[in-house]
Amino acid sequence: MKLQCILSTVFTLAPVFAILPEAQIALKEDRNQPGPQSLPNLMTVANVEELESNWEIKGSMALEAGRLLVDSETGSLWSRKLLENSKDEWTIDLVFRNSEQVDVDDHSFYDTNGISFWLLDSDSPFDTDVSNFGGPKSFDGFQFLMNNKESRGLKIFSNDGSKSTENTLDQALGFCAINYLDSMVPFTLRISYSAPRKWFKIQIDNNLCFKTDLLSFNEIKKDLKFGISASTDQKSKEYWEVLKLNVYPYLTEDAIDDHGIIADGGVKYITVTQDEESTETFHPSTNRLSLLERARKMKEEILSNSEKPAAQDSSVDNSLATINSKLTVLEEMMNQIDAKKMDEFSKTLEEVKIIQNEQVSILNHMKNTYGEFETLLNVQYKEMNQAVVQLHQKMLDEIKSHQREVLNIGDKVDLLMTNHKEIQEQYRNNEAVVMAPESSELFSVIIKWVLFPIVVGIAVLSVILYRIRKDIKHSKLL
Repeated sequence: MKLQCILSTVFTLAPVFAILPEAQIALKEDRNQPGPQSLPNLMTVANVEELESNWEIKGSMALEAGRLLVDSETGSLWSRKLLENSKDEWTIDLVFRNSEQVDVDDHSFYDTNGISFWLLDSDSPFDTDVSNFGGPKSFDGFQFLMNNKESRGLKIFSNDGSKSTENTLDQALGFCAINYLDSMVPFTLRISYSAPRKWFKIQIDNNLCFKTDLLSFNEIKKDLKFGISASTDQKSKEYWEVLKLNVYPYLTEDAIDDHGIIADGGVKYITVTQDEESTETFHPSTNRLSLLERARKMKEEILSNSEKPAAQDSSVDNSLATINSKLTVLEEMMNQIDAKKMDEFSKTLEEVKIIQNEQVSILNHMKNTYGEFETLLNVQYKEMNQAVVQLHQKMLDEIKSHQREVLNIGDKVDLLMTNHKEIQEQYRNNEAVVMAPESSELFSVIIKWVLFPIVVGIAVLSVILYRIRKDIKHSKLL
């Protein structure tokens, strides 16, 4: 009975212990704000030009609805500032997603479709070559590539700049199989480094992908350059979305705590010769399980041990000893748990349930609102389309009417010109008719006032001359 009560209590408290890390993260949210080198909230950015003060944008990367898209050819985003605290501790979270323009299963563009995160030496060129999924083929640093060449997942490549990278699995420093092509859910790629803890770690959605203690950035001259690049074939229906990029100058709690390991992935180890001893490289299989997983595993062990035949006395004794030891641990845990804390945990769970119900209600309301908004948009689009068609037809009719009016005005102008010519011709004829009487009258005036006095004068002179001649003759006779 006691065993049953304890097991019941453990299974009841397991969800509480499982939710405690999330509650702690929520309480410490203010402390875990991303650093100034992070991308801003893309929902508050109006256009991609607003990012150019802190980021260098190359290629076809565009901003749409709070996300950076690369839907054709290549695009990249590089920080203008180097990674702070590169030699000590830092964490980088990249949230991305692979989507499709239409619902197709076309994933044959493995040589061109991919997204990469880069950690490069500050002097390594990054903008002279974009043939490596939007980034350089030859580089000094690390490339974290997500594509489906040879196998779908994340490949980690390192280079010293002396050769070109072929992006094949046999050249990869590490690999994790991720079925990102069949999921519309965003993925979180987390890269963390700690010199005091001696680790370089890669996580996908809080699950461990790769970890090593053989890598150190203590000898680099400057801080590291970092950026994102992506490429998509023009014939492909896939496109890449960058939703968030957070940079922390320290280790975050999610970077420290691995929630699990990549189930179908693996880590490739390379042999490195070094002068001084170092601890063995971490293997994902040694990662600790969460409390919920340990409780489930314990229950399975108890059930499997309880079903064994009674004839196996030694095995039963060992199982009972194991059970007793674990029960002792559970009793100690139960004794350490205060009833008041249990009430607080219960209240917290109830509050979480209430919040979840409210979130579901809000999501349903948003879904209904979205449906209504979509319907309204469709109706308004149809009305606007009809209005545009009517306006277009009206403009055509008005243009035709104006053309007819212009033609009528032209005909009237021609008619006016014809009338003007006729009037001008008539005026000329009338002027000729008027000029003829005037010349006759002038002639009459000339005859009356010029010729007539001349004739009279001639006659008078003739008479005077005649009398003078007569007087002369008469004087001679005397």
